[in-house]
Amino acid sequence: MEIALLVYKKLTSTLSESEKSELDNWLSESDENQFLYQSIENYYKNGGDISRLAQLNPNEAWKKVMMQYSSTKRTKTRKMLRATYKYAAILVVALSAGYFYWNQNFNNETIVDDTVQQQEGIVIVFDNGEKIELSSSGQQELVDKQGNKLGQRSGHQLNYANNENMDELVYNTLTIPNGQRFDIILSDNTHVFLNAGSSLRYPVTFLPGKKRQVYLQGEAFFEVTKDKEHPFVVTSDNMDVQVLGTKFNVSAYPEEENINTVLVEGSVRVNATPDNVSEDISSVILEPGHMAQWDKAAKSAKTEAVDTDLYTSWMQGKLVLRGMKFKDIIKKLERHYGVSIENRNEALNNRIFTATFDVESMEEVLNTFVSETKFDYKIEGKQITILNNQNPDLPMK
Repeated sequence: MEIALLVYKKLTSTLSESEKSELDNWLSESDENQFLYQSIENYYKNGGDISRLAQLNPNEAWKKVMMQYSSTKRTKTRKMLRATYKYAAILVVALSAGYFYWNQNFNNETIVDDTVQQQEGIVIVFDNGEKIELSSSGQQELVDKQGNKLGQRSGHQLNYANNENMDELVYNTLTIPNGQRFDIILSDNTHVFLNAGSSLRYPVTFLPGKKRQVYLQGEAFFEVTKDKEHPFVVTSDNMDVQVLGTKFNVSAYPEEENINTVLVEGSVRVNATPDNVSEDISSVILEPGHMAQWDKAAKSAKTEAVDTDLYTSWMQGKLVLRGMKFKDIIKKLERHYGVSIENRNEALNNRIFTATFDVESMEEVLNTFVSETKFDYKIEGKQITILNNQNPDLPMK
C-alpha cells in the first residue's frame, strides 16, 4: 500500500494492525522517513488538510521525491539536506492541491503526477487507494476489483444499502469539491447529506458486533437509522458524536475555529477525544434544538439553544450568514460557489454582516456587500480579487 495512504490512516486513527506494521517498518528504515512523517503530522495538527493523501495513487511521484532524497544526500550539506526533507514533506501535503512542486532552489524542475488533477468532480477512494470520479449524469454502479457490488449512484445520491455484504471492515472515502453537494445512503440505510468541500470515510458494510463509525471532514447532516445494539459514531477532528438514531448536523472544517454539532431530533452525546479534553469538560449531551460548540484553541465546549433551520438550510442550497465576520464569510463563499477569493482590503475582515442567499450569482452576492460597505472587486473566471480602495491596482467594478 502507498506510504501516503498509510500516513493518512495513521493520522486519522483508521490504521489496521497490519498496516501499522508496514508503516512502522518504513519509519524504521531511515531518519529521513521519520522526519518526513513528523513534518506531515505537525502540518495536520496545526489544522492542515491532508484528506487527499487518501484519494490519490502517488507511487510514481513518491518515488521521484525519494530519488531527490538520494541525489541530495550525495551533493548537499546536512543543513541543506534537512531543508530538502522539510520541503519533501510539503510536497506530500501538497497532494491536497492536486500536484507536486519541486522547489526551484534545488533543481528548477516541476514534478507532476499525470493521474493527479485538481479535483472538480466527486471522487470515491477505495480502501486500497484506487480512486474513481463519479459520472455527472445517468446511473453508475460501483464495483471493486474483485467484482463485488459496492453501491449505486443515481443523480446526486450514492446508495450502499443494497450492496453485497462483506465479512471484513472495508472503508471507502467520498470527497465533495467546492461548489457541489451530494448525499449518500450507508449500508444500514443511514442518510448522510454532504456539503461542499467535505469528505466522509465510511465502511462499505457495517459489521455485526461493531460500532457504526464514520469519519467526517467538513459539514454533513445525518439521518441515522436506529440500532440500539450498534451505536453510530461520527469522528471529526478529535471530536466524537455518538447516537443511536437521530437527525443532526456536524460542521468540522479544518480551517474553522469551532466544531459545531446541531441536534434536530433525538439525542446525542458529543465527546472530546482524550488528547483534547480539558480537566473539567469531557462530554456534552444535547437536546433537540440545541448546539454544542467545541472551541479548538481553548479546548472547551458550550451549549446553546439555536434555530436549527439556520444550520441545516445549506441542504436546500441556501447560504445563511448571521452576525459573521467578513473574513469568515469569504471561506463560506469559496466553498459554496467553488471560487477562490483574495481579499486585499483588510479593513473588511472584521466587519459584521447578516444575510441570506439562495439563487444569487457570485456577482450578485458581492454587490450585496458592496451596497453595505463600498469596495471594488474583479472577477476573472473562478478567481475573485477584492481591492484595497485606497490603492486599487485593478479596474474598478
